[in-house]
Amino acid sequence: MSKDLARCHQYLGERNVGAVVDAMGEGDPKVSARLGLRDLAGRLTAEAEAWTENDLLRDSYSACRISILGKNGGAQVTEATVKWSALTVKSMSEPKYARSWRKVNDQVFVEKEMGRPSMRLLVRCGVSGAPSGQGLGLPLEMEVADPGLNVSLRQKVLTAFARIVTGRLACVDTPKIPSVLPG
Repeated sequence: MSKDLARCHQYLGERNVGAVVDAMGEGDPKVSARLGLRDLAGRLTAEAEAWTENDLLRDSYSACRISILGKNGGAQVTEATVKWSALTVKSMSEPKYARSWRKVNDQVFVEKEMGRPSMRLLVRCGVSGAPSGQGLGLPLEMEVADPGLNVSLRQKVLTAFARIVTGRLACVDTPKIPSVLPG
């Protein structure tokens, strides 16, 4: 097993990676996962600890990318990414965002399905040692983008990804990420 495939298993779960590859169709999957879970968590932790309210620059990290080149030359790509969001938990109550994001609980928001081949979560995750208010002012934004996974598989992959990353970050408020998300 390649190092990248092992890392994707860490982020998404071995069964989920298998299900994604199966759903993408025939072909030889190419897998990319440059950062291990520990390294990614270290980078996210350092960014949270350095957070200031007016800093809107955010690095986005591709945790796992799976691509398959189809027989007709077309490619299918599924990618799981994570970053600290420029959105805040408070902004989710503003009409502009309330139309496109649904509150799952006090810690988790899901972007409503809008016909795009992706799904995003906003997760409140306070990091120990970060400035006060970081969990509310700097939530995690996680996304699974794909060309054609069915909604239930996309949800399953995204919730597993969110649970694994927030668990590794040891969020002080332990987000409650349900296995089924509202659409």
